[in-house]
Amino acid sequence: MKSLSKICDAADWFDTEFHSIIVNELKESPRFHRKQWEFVMIFLALKKLGFLNENMTGLSLGGGNERVLYSIAKHVNKLIVTDLYDEDTTWDCAKTKDPDEYIKASKPFDVDDSKIKAFRMDMRYLDFEENTFDFCYSSCAIEHIGDFEDFVRHLDEVYRVLKEDGVYVFTTELNIGSDTIKDQNNFIFSSSYLNEIFKSIKLTPDVDTDVNLAHHEINTPLPSNVRNLCYNNGESFIDGMMKNYPHVILLRGKYPFTSIQFVMRKKTYASIKKEVMFNGLSETENYLQNRLQKYSELLKNSVISFNPFSSLLEGVSHYFLDHSNFFSSNGKDDNSHTLFHTDYFWLGSGARVFKIMMEVADVEVGSENIIQLRIHSYSTLSSKIVECIFEKDLSIKVIRNIEEFITLKISDDYCFAIVGKMKSGNCTIKNLSLESWNLKNQKIYDMKRHNVQQSENIV
Repeated sequence: MKSLSKICDAADWFDTEFHSIIVNELKESPRFHRKQWEFVMIFLALKKLGFLNENMTGLSLGGGNERVLYSIAKHVNKLIVTDLYDEDTTWDCAKTKDPDEYIKASKPFDVDDSKIKAFRMDMRYLDFEENTFDFCYSSCAIEHIGDFEDFVRHLDEVYRVLKEDGVYVFTTELNIGSDTIKDQNNFIFSSSYLNEIFKSIKLTPDVDTDVNLAHHEINTPLPSNVRNLCYNNGESFIDGMMKNYPHVILLRGKYPFTSIQFVMRKKTYASIKKEVMFNGLSETENYLQNRLQKYSELLKNSVISFNPFSSLLEGVSHYFLDHSNFFSSNGKDDNSHTLFHTDYFWLGSGARVFKIMMEVADVEVGSENIIQLRIHSYSTLSSKIVECIFEKDLSIKVIRNIEEFITLKISDDYCFAIVGKMKSGNCTIKNLSLESWNLKNQKIYDMKRHNVQQSENIV
């Protein structure tokens, strides 16, 4: 491995030491996923810097029950694990009322229980004495804790509890561009924003950062929810394959991002440089913009099929006929009046057609049954503000087929979702499909429809 401070790169999986840690320390199969990359890189950094030995005491921040904590604990005297453990948390890896019992019961392989201890604790307010730990680490946790002041406070708290010359190895998310994306409870940092943080803290960057990226197809940026952009109305061979789809360079709107690792050190002496050089950033940005353009062309030249239920709780709708068994067996009711709600997707720019097709299977007799169709959007850089850019009411009086075409001019600064609401009354739907294509490529849709009609006539 060329550097301990670098971005996630598909080429890293072909490094022999990287591969060995996956198999022998994490005890799992290699897969192109940036979370696995983070675990390997944290372990590798601590190992190469001499912190994985029986004399060391470490602190895991936002550690949940992540696999890497057990790999690290095996090699040290003690690993203290902290997170906002709570029965009501939305984070599955921290959903517990007893953190210590939870992480010991979650062991993926044998680890001496005396080596690990867990506490509920905020990363910004560490309840430990100064100079307690030889090392600290966190895996994509810092970006979830608040805003600039919170990041600085957290890093200064780490400085306080570290021993002199101790290290903080942490991964976070880097936007390969000039903008910092500020979602609710999640930042995707730009290099300049990170340097503003580093200039404001007491910790010192140990080395400059390697942002060079192998020019490999697996490093093509893709949305993390791409599976829900290739919906085929049920489990199939392709669904199984896409569970292991490369998750290396991702897209947030039109912005490519991935994981990056930093190694920071506690040094209380001398005047030390705080700014980090992001070596190779410009070249990597150009490469990814080229790959993004190819992905944009693919969107423009394809008929896209959306998963209608991917934004709904457990991926099911109270109003969809095939989901009725789920609600009867689970005793759940949906009070949101949502028939369907796709994920939000970046679809490039230009005029796009959205097709909504469904069958009304049952209606509430004597009621004013109105289905409202919507297109929602948000600016990628300001996702807190969701706007409804299209709205149409459909009056449903009898069982019938619905086929609606919506044409909108869209901007590549935004992400879009297709939404259906039961505005009043009640009905059940089935055979729902949501598709979209670029208006300039209407012929693609017409050819697809023609081919489907032909196949239906084959006996």
